[in-house]
Amino acid sequence: MMIKDYRLAFEQLKEGSFWKPVIWSSIFSSLTFLIFLIVGISLGGILFDWLLSYFEFLDQNSWLRWIVQIIVVSLILLIGFFFYGSIHAAFLGLFIDQVIESIQEKYYPEVELLPAPTFVPSCIISIRFIILASLVNLLALPIYLIGWFFPPLGFALQVLVNGFLLGKEFKGIIKTRIQNPNTNHNQSYTLYGSLGALIWIIPFLNFFSPVLICAAIFHAEIRTLKKSI
Repeated sequence: MMIKDYRLAFEQLKEGSFWKPVIWSSIFSSLTFLIFLIVGISLGGILFDWLLSYFEFLDQNSWLRWIVQIIVVSLILLIGFFFYGSIHAAFLGLFIDQVIESIQEKYYPEVELLPAPTFVPSCIISIRFIILASLVNLLALPIYLIGWFFPPLGFALQVLVNGFLLGKEFKGIIKTRIQNPNTNHNQSYTLYGSLGALIWIIPFLNFFSPVLICAAIFHAEIRTLKKSI
């Protein structure tokens, strides 16, 4: 069923209702990530030099020092690549109601949606997700680092962790719009989020990844809703 849900999501990519949220969230997330990147590289460089100052054999021109720097920077960029996805998804949450309403109008006109959250609650949800994603990825960082010595374990761990976060986030957003009498169902959307995280590595499509995750989960939630009625 997940593949079917994603197929329906892909079919709507050509519609303008999917493009506007993606464009705005991409602009805001790119600016935010650029600021974090500049600050992070500056602070990281200071910390890196301070740590290596305790190893006298790693002088400024040491080839071993350069290798260590390349490895560390590569890992930071790779982790940042997925972290950007979390920022992008968080900003998309501010505009996601247009996507949800577009899907409802096309496929489920008989389903009545609850009113969309106002701007302030939407901002709180987005900020909370950015903080949660940051904390979880930072806590998982040692595991990522170990995992990258046993490929593709490190990559798989990042996909699953971020897939869990994305699935949980969009499930929460969608549940604010659907009045489901079966409020106790605890369906996990980690696989939905993980597939979206894999789509994230595909150039151009990566900007649509959060929209596709949201749309696919919306189809799944509506299916659950219809079964409970």
